[in-house]
Amino acid sequence: MSMIKLNKLPVPTFSWLGVNDTQREADASDIKTVTLDEEKSESEVLQSTAFEITARSGEIKRAVMFIDPTDKASIRTTVKAENSSAVTLVQVFEGKAQTMAKLDAKLSDDARFELIQIFLEPGDALSDINTTLGGRKSVFTANIGYLLGGSDKLDINLLADHLGRKTNSQIAAKGVMNGSSEKIFKGTIDFAKGCCGAVGAENEDVLLMGEKVKNKTVPLILCAEEDVQGSHGASIGRVDEQHIFYMQSRGLPDEKIVQLMAFSKIAQIVDTISDEQIRQRIYNKIGRGNKNE
Repeated sequence: MSMIKLNKLPVPTFSWLGVNDTQREADASDIKTVTLDEEKSESEVLQSTAFEITARSGEIKRAVMFIDPTDKASIRTTVKAENSSAVTLVQVFEGKAQTMAKLDAKLSDDARFELIQIFLEPGDALSDINTTLGGRKSVFTANIGYLLGGSDKLDINLLADHLGRKTNSQIAAKGVMNGSSEKIFKGTIDFAKGCCGAVGAENEDVLLMGEKVKNKTVPLILCAEEDVQGSHGASIGRVDEQHIFYMQSRGLPDEKIVQLMAFSKIAQIVDTISDEQIRQRIYNKIGRGNKNE
C-alpha cells in the first residue's frame, strides 16, 4: 500500500515541528458520486463518497452530513456557489473509523459559503478544506468544533484563498482535548495580489483537560496585497483549578465537571446550526439530551 501526503501547509516550516503535511495510505477503493440537487438534503454517510453541491445564481442550498463509516473512508465534497448564491454545509463526524475528508469550494461574485464541522471523539480524522474566494464580495464562514478523548487524533488543514476584491473569510475553531488525544489545526488566510479590500480573521480556542494531550495550532497569514485586513489568534489553556474546586465543593464529581466544561465549549459551535433537530441530535450524542439540563 503506497503512502500519500495530505494536509500540506502552503508554506512549509521546520520539519521537526511535524506540521508540514500528514501521511496516509492511499485510498484505492471505488468511491460513488452523489449530486445534491435539492434545496435541503440530509445524508447518513457510512462509506467512501464523493458529494457535489452546486448553487446556481441566486439559489440557497443547505446540506447536512452525519459521517459514521464502519471502516476506513474517504469523504470528498465539491462546492460551487455561483453569483449571489448561498451554501450551508454541516458535517458531523461521529465514527471511530479512520476518516479522510477533503472539501474544495469555489465562490463567485456575492456568493456565501458557511461551513460547520463537528468532530465528536472521531478516532482518527483528517479534514482538508480549500475555499477559493474568487468572486467580488464573496464570503466564507467556517465554524469548527471538536471533542477529543482517549487516543483520538484530529488533523485539520484549512485554506481561505482570497482572489476577489472585498472578499471576507471568518474562521473560528473551538475544542476540548482529554486523555492522550492529539490534534493539529492549520488555518491559512492567503491574500493574493489584486484582492483589494479583502478581510480575513481566524481564531482557535482550545481547552486542554488531559496531561498527556498533544496540541499543535498553526495560524498563518500570507499577503501579496497591501489593501487588506488580516488577523489571527489562539487561546490555549488548561482548566482553572479554582473553578474545579468550586464545582467539587458543590458536590459535582470530576467526571461531571469534565462533561460540563466540554459541553459549554462545543455548544458555542453547535448553536451556529440553525436546525433544532440537528442540534438536538448532537446534544444527545454527547450525553446532553437537552442543552439546558
